[in-house]
Amino acid sequence: MNPASAAVSMALVCPAPSTVDGVSVLLRNTGNSTPRRSLVVDDDAGGTVQMVFTVGHIKHPDGDVFVDAGLGKVTRDGSYPFWSRPKDQKAVGPGMALVEQIGGSPGTVLLTHMHLDHIAGLLDFDGTTEVWTTAEEWRTARTSNVAFNPRRFQQTVQFKPVDIRAGQAQQRLQRPAIDVKGDGTIWYLSTPGHTPGSASVLVRGTDQVWLFIGDIAWMDDHLGHANRPKLVSLFVDGRPREQKKSLEWARQVQEQCPSINVVAAHEPRWYAK
Repeated sequence: MNPASAAVSMALVCPAPSTVDGVSVLLRNTGNSTPRRSLVVDDDAGGTVQMVFTVGHIKHPDGDVFVDAGLGKVTRDGSYPFWSRPKDQKAVGPGMALVEQIGGSPGTVLLTHMHLDHIAGLLDFDGTTEVWTTAEEWRTARTSNVAFNPRRFQQTVQFKPVDIRAGQAQQRLQRPAIDVKGDGTIWYLSTPGHTPGSASVLVRGTDQVWLFIGDIAWMDDHLGHANRPKLVSLFVDGRPREQKKSLEWARQVQEQCPSINVVAAHEPRWYAK
């Protein structure tokens, strides 16, 4: 067994809720899609699946933080990207864009990765938002992500690439991590694979613990025994070997730390009434 595999198999130290008052999480649905199941899950069930575009809203006494930005108004009106299809535009209904839901631009956004459905909403902002991404994601975005236009995005937000793998990074859930607020409530974790610099966000709320894993898994099915179809994975997962390790890790977190709310980016059950 190689060292990386051995690390994944070790028992995790499951984080407890924070003693800091006033830290909570709200999940915001910023769009809907209904693709064929055969494009999402490698089983023979057939039919379609409902997918959502989740943005995490972390309420913190020192200022709210958001996980990703969704598709945004720019996708609905077709102004970005230039190949937006009518189907994409219909995904974001009236009032669903993050900027519409919160009534303005957020102060801080932590990106899980820089694919369009997680970053297009940044183009709705007014230039005051600080956007965290990993140094590796920033380094590779221009070559591995054709939907990323640095000049246009930098007109609306201020990017902050952070090197999670640097010596100052600590460890949380066996992953290199940075303490976002400095009080142990919000952690930015290195979980590469879906893209070269993908990240996850661990939130130790006052009452509950949350883990936003981005597109390590699209849906809860992937946190079980299902996977993305192989051809789809070859198209969307930038580093398949690292993605496999990150998925194994996410499954381990869900199994060994059942008190943690593990949020796959497109899982609709969080919004079921």
